Amino acid sequence: MIAMQLIGTAKRMLKEHRSSRNLIIRLGVSCFYVLWNAAQTTRKMFVDSNFRSIFLLRLLNSKNVHQTTSLTCINRYPTIFLACQEYFNGKEDLKILSYGCSTGEEVLTLRQFFPNAQIIGTDINKRSLELCKKLPVDDNITFIYSSPREIEKHGPYDAIFCMPVLQRNPHEVAAKGISNLKKIYSFEKFETQIMALDKLLNQKGLLIVHYTQYSLCDTRVASKYGVLGDYNQNDYLSPVFDKNSNLVKNPPSQNSIFIKSQK
Repeated sequence: MIAMQLIGTAKRMLKEHRSSRNLIIRLGVSCFYVLWNAAQTTRKMFVDSNFRSIFLLRLLNSKNVHQTTSLTCINRYPTIFLACQEYFNGKEDLKILSYGCSTGEEVLTLRQFFPNAQIIGTDINKRSLELCKKLPVDDNITFIYSSPREIEKHGPYDAIFCMPVLQRNPHEVAAKGISNLKKIYSFEKFETQIMALDKLLNQKGLLIVHYTQYSLCDTRVASKYGVLGDYNQNDYLSPVFDKNSNLVKNPPSQNSIFIKSQK
């Protein structure tokens, strides 16, 4: 307890000196922060396997990364899962893609709603995939690494669940009041991924894009899709952006379930 109080006091003092008029003091404090953050990162790399996997992912494969967190849980969006179940109305031989399946809870949930479907779970985080592969699943569930070739090999799909994947650091973006997302997560990157998923989806299939910083309706494939019901992300508390990556103030309701009406 005493140690924590001392660290807290030291941090407050350093914060106060960051705006010092003395250049040497400002430089000294800045150097301290750099060294402190480097030390914290190094410590986490050794003791936290989840942090290590995400850090290396962003460092070595940033081009293909969308959301970096592996946070998930069972039956996270029951209303959306139920709507999709009702849409297919017991149709047999469904093939479903869980894009960004994290540690597998979404795939386990999908099995509850689609007991006879073939389900493919894919993720770019290899640590998450290792955890997925330890799950007690049936023979119609497969977990694969998220590469375009591997995903295409298992397709095409009747439904693609992408929730919440197509975003980057939403809480941090909100906290910092960022008004343009281009340098963090551009609309072009979002659109490119939507177009790639579109190519994998059968006609009359469902594309579920939920909890995202951009809208599918702004993409070049929007005309191929109709909306299923009034399922939306109105409870998404993070900022959303337009196709120029600019913040949308008072955004309209953003739908989440789309039916592919054209090839």
